[in-house]
Amino acid sequence: MSGLENVFVADRNLSATHAAQASARVAGPCFAMGEAAGVAAAMAVRENVASRDVPVDELQCVLERQGAILTPAL
Repeated sequence: MSGLENVFVADRNLSATHAAQASARVAGPCFAMGEAAGVAAAMAVRENVASRDVPVDELQCVLERQGAILTPAL
């Protein structure tokens, strides 16, 4: 552990399989990760919680209300 606390990282810094990594590198998913990181950071500040304590279900609800698509297309 590097000792960093309350840091959100967006862009191509994700854990994924080799195949998933290839599709996540394009601009659209990068934009979506940046939006999610920004919303999560705002929630952490507003709720006065550590980044790791941002409620994921609430974050997902906010992102969906803003038009994010969080489920894969069928």
